[in-house]
Order: sequence, then C-alpha cells, then structure tokens
Amino acid sequence: GALGSGGAPPAVGGKAEAEVPQGAGAAADDGGSEVGENVGDEAPDEGRKRKAAPAAWHDPDDAALEVDLTARNRMQKLRRSEGETTVTGEEYERRLREQFVKLHGHARWAEEAVKPRRAAQDDSSDGEEEIGTSAKLVGQAPVGEGALPPIDIKMTRRKDLPMDDNAKRGPALIQALQFHPRSELLLSAGFDKRLRLYAVDGEENPKVSSHFFKKFPIKEASFTPDGDQVLITGRGYEMWGLDVRTGTALSIKPLAAQAHKLFHGLAVGPDPADQPGLRAASMYSVLGDSGAVVLCDAATKHQIRTFRMAAAGVAAVFSPSKDSLFTADEACNIYEWDLGSGRCVQKAKDPWATQITTLALRRTSQYSPTPVLAVGTASGNIDLFDLGNQTLPKEPTRSVPNLVTAVSSLAFHHSGELLAAASLDKKDSLKLVHMGAGSVFAEW
Repeated sequence: GALGSGGAPPAVGGKAEAEVPQGAGAAADDGGSEVGENVGDEAPDEGRKRKAAPAAWHDPDDAALEVDLTARNRMQKLRRSEGETTVTGEEYERRLREQFVKLHGHARWAEEAVKPRRAAQDDSSDGEEEIGTSAKLVGQAPVGEGALPPIDIKMTRRKDLPMDDNAKRGPALIQALQFHPRSELLLSAGFDKRLRLYAVDGEENPKVSSHFFKKFPIKEASFTPDGDQVLITGRGYEMWGLDVRTGTALSIKPLAAQAHKLFHGLAVGPDPADQPGLRAASMYSVLGDSGAVVLCDAATKHQIRTFRMAAAGVAAVFSPSKDSLFTADEACNIYEWDLGSGRCVQKAKDPWATQITTLALRRTSQYSPTPVLAVGTASGNIDLFDLGNQTLPKEPTRSVPNLVTAVSSLAFHHSGELLAAASLDKKDSLKLVHMGAGSVFAEW
C-alpha cells in the first residue's frame, strides 16, 4: 500500500488565500458607517472633484523597510555590486519591476486597456461608455495575428525541475509527465515508486509534494479530467489513485468480470471546460488482456462497460468534442466506440503501419478547424487522419517520416497547431510538427 506523502498537499487552484488580520473587519465597518452618514447628511457638490485615492499597491512603510539581498539565492541577481547587501523597500520594488521587464517584456495589454476607458470619460456625448479591457471585442477579427509560422519556432528554456531526491541510487527514468489541466502543477513518476508534484512558475519550480507507493513501480500516471485526482498504473493489474488536495492514496480495483493480468494504456476523458456536457469528461479507460478496453467512471472508479477488439490493445484516446473513444490494436486496426450505446461505430486499418504504438487526437480551435487523429508507428512514421467527415479515411491524409525509431509519445498543443513526437529508442529524438504545413521545424 501507499505510505503517504512527503510534503504538504498543494492547492489545485494555484492561488493562496490571505488571512485577514484582527481588527481589519472592525475598521472596515467603521469606515462604512461614516460613508453612510455623509451620504445621508448632504449631497456632494456637482462641481466638486473627488480626491484621487492612493494606489492600492502603494505602501508608505516601504520607505523605511530594508531588504537583505543576500538572504536568498534568487535575490542575488538584484545586486548592483558585490559590496551591496541591503536596499530600501522602494528600491527593491523598482529592481523587481526592472527584472520582470527583462524576462517578460512590458505588459502592453494593461497599458492599452486604460486608453479606451479614459477616452470614454473625456467624451461628453450621451453615447455608451466603452469599458477598458484586455480582451478582444465579441465578433472582432484579430488584427496583426496569424497562424503559427512553419519555418522556425522561438522558445525560451526555463529552469529544470529538481527530479533527483534519492542520492544513493540516483534519478530514475521518468515514465509519466503531465501538466495539471487548470493550474501550474506538473506531475512526474517512474519506476522508483515515487509520484512528484511541482509548481511550475518558470523561475524556481519548487517541488510541492512527493508520494511513495510501496512495491508499486509506476508505469503511467495522469490527472483526472477535473484535476482533483491522479490515476496510476504499474506493471500488473493493480491501480492506485491520489487525491491532489489532501495527498491521500486510494486503492482502485475495477470490478471486471474477466480477471486481467495487466492494465495499461491509461486514457482519461477531455477537460470539462473545453466541451461542457460530455459524458466522457467523467470517464477513464485502461487496456486489459485479450483486446479488452475497460471503461470506468472517474468518480466511483467502477466499471461502466467493456469493449472488445480483435487483437491485443496498444493505445486509446478520448475524443475532445464528442462521447467517443478511439482505440488501436496490434493488428493496426483503429476503432471508434460510442460511449453511450457501447457499439463500435467504425473500424479501419492503417495500411501504412506495420505496428501502432500510440494515439493522439487534436481538438478543434481557431487555427485547427477539423479534428485530426495522429497515429504513431513502430517504424517512426506519424500517420495523420483527418476526421472532418466524421469517418476514418481508408488511408492517412498525411504522414510525417522524420523519426527513425518507434514513436513512444504524441501530444498536441492546446491550439492544435503543433504536435510533439518523441521516441525512447534514440537519444534526443524529439520532433515538433507544424500541423498546417505537415513538416517539422528545422531547429527541432
């Protein structure tokens, strides 16, 4: 069984609530009663201008505050010379702002949001006031924006995550890696029987918690669609779960009529926020023996139904736009299952593949109007099937042959413009595919 966690449980929302100091509530009540009395006694003059309120982020105590720049390693970059050790609170704030601009640039969206509001206030006409906002107006076409260019892609490398917490044996091979669907959490797991959660901010990337599962090498791990739990599979038929909020380990025993020796090919439903109302958003599936696909409820962990393929299963993926599940078997057959009726809607064979290794399905967005099924093969080819007609084509719409070893993992970017493909059989074998052009980026 699980021995519990080695750290404090994280907050899924990624935000912390500040405690209200004693006396603050009373002060707020007193201020509110004074305002009420002023309003009741007399009305303000029309020509009188309101006194500008001080900025909420301005604190007069910052001038008397002294900050030690040598107290923490990440504050060393704010020093101007080796002999400088302390600065005032105002100077510390100014240097933090300068450091933010160096890393992220100016927040132009915040500056532009003020302009429409000021223009509306200066206008003396009776027309509607335009509210300043960083969001685009409804129905307004994006100006100066376009699809991702296929020539090259610019990226900035951030600080690596501290994976090695076992100094005697060293780091273990990472078997599972996934971002939380709604926060900055990132999970990693491997055969060292540990599941780690990190708060990825790009700067410090601190480890939030570490959970050890005794006698259970972790093969696969994935967040549930709502992100409240983590589902874990190993080298056998046992499964475990982890409550992200409390850090409590949960034993999962699917109630299946058939006794399975191995559960693998873990797949979870789509994010409920992307397509509200889908039943698949509360489900997950695992592949069992003899081509069985076990569909389970994510809340109760009970089996809903079992699908049966013609050969042993190799991969599964949920559709992000409808209640269906795509699976593949060792005979290169691709199936689509209706989650409501439990029937096989369609079945097709990939004629260009000798063996299918993994599946990924692209969601529709502004620059990806049709869903695309990506099929990774043992030869390194990535076959792309366009599902715009709701049917599987007899042949792949396009094939990307840039990998030379078996494709072990596929993942689409949330916008659908980018596909990441990797292979474990060759060092540094990672490709980024531009979906519009069907080609890989040169520097990748």
